[in-house]
Amino acid sequence: MSLKCTGLGILFAALLSYPLGAKELDAGMVLNAANLESHLEDYFDGTLISDLIPEHFQWQIKEQGLRIQLAHAKAHPKDARLEAASAKNRGKLAIDSESELVPGWRAGVPFPNVTPEDKDAASKVMWNLTYGRPRGDSQFFPNAATAYIHGERGFEELNRHRIIRVFLKGLLRHEDAPVLGKGRLFEKSIVYEAEPGDVFGSGAVLVRYDTGEDELLLTYAHEARKVVRWKGGYWMYQLGVTDFVGDDIFIFNAYPSWYVNFKILAKKKVLVVANTTHPFWNPEGKMIGEKLPGIDLENPPYWNPIDIWEPREVFVIEATAPELHPYGSKVLYIDAENWLPYLGEFYSKSGRFWKASILGYRVFQTKEDGGAIVWPTWQIITDFRRNHGTIFITDDKLRFNMAIDPQILNIDSVKDRCANCLLVK
Repeated sequence: MSLKCTGLGILFAALLSYPLGAKELDAGMVLNAANLESHLEDYFDGTLISDLIPEHFQWQIKEQGLRIQLAHAKAHPKDARLEAASAKNRGKLAIDSESELVPGWRAGVPFPNVTPEDKDAASKVMWNLTYGRPRGDSQFFPNAATAYIHGERGFEELNRHRIIRVFLKGLLRHEDAPVLGKGRLFEKSIVYEAEPGDVFGSGAVLVRYDTGEDELLLTYAHEARKVVRWKGGYWMYQLGVTDFVGDDIFIFNAYPSWYVNFKILAKKKVLVVANTTHPFWNPEGKMIGEKLPGIDLENPPYWNPIDIWEPREVFVIEATAPELHPYGSKVLYIDAENWLPYLGEFYSKSGRFWKASILGYRVFQTKEDGGAIVWPTWQIITDFRRNHGTIFITDDKLRFNMAIDPQILNIDSVKDRCANCLLVK
């Protein structure tokens, strides 16, 4: 066959690969309400736009002002320690049919290779999210905030917090000891309210177990000098005046065995915010627009992110909530490689679309070992019934793997404004 014929064959195949009139969109293009419909049959990085954007996010573009700027996928770095711990689990762990737990897990991704054909595939994806996403051995959020946005009135209020999380299982930087203690505790966290004045000095301590039992929450109201102990069900409660329930933090914040069922709906490429642009949150800003440069505060409904979206392969998981949960189900979009949740759709008991949530991730280099951790710096959750959104944001000063004694994370430390929570500066 001549080179000329071969070249014509390649050209002919390329022309047939897209439907007549369809085209490949360029990186940098912004999809919005005015142009989305005309581009649904076009492609980006070889995938149909209509496939890359889930139906309810297409609706948000058309009706709720969401804009998506296209970007080519940028690979996340691997954490060598996490990879090594995960490799040890390959083919050795299983989900117990009675307890629905993963006996024997100590560190790493419990199920490194998940195939949709596996009858337990959906549950394995959820355990990989819970145990295996890159998170570090501890997390310190020195500048975190929650912003409240009304779809008609715009920005309402902003609260600032400091947050510390310490994990007691799955540790990767405690050689020969990935588990602290007897293995019952999974995580201890403390939240300290920094402003405004009416909540200053208040806070909470959360203890999560790795046994499937209910978590323990202690809250402290500074003005009332009152401690309240919550045992059981906290993860299904609305968090104050926010649009979150406890289960919505980072899109899915439940212990997998608390849910009734998980089902894989698809494995596909979807546009997500896997490498957020910066700055997104500026604590030093004077005006609210300077504080929240990554939020479209100029255009209704005032809560949409200004960021870049790239195609990533995800598992689309339907999670059926228990009876006492305010939702009937969630649909979660979880990275098929590193188990990060990107998007969430939350449905009422009747099956009606109720809320949506988006996470934006950034890569943080860990100086002590030359590794990297991928963690979100913002989350938006929107309640379309209330026409209201809540935005959780941090700046880029998150710190990981600090030497923090979990015993110090207690209610006395909240009362002491967490003066001694950190053992290192």
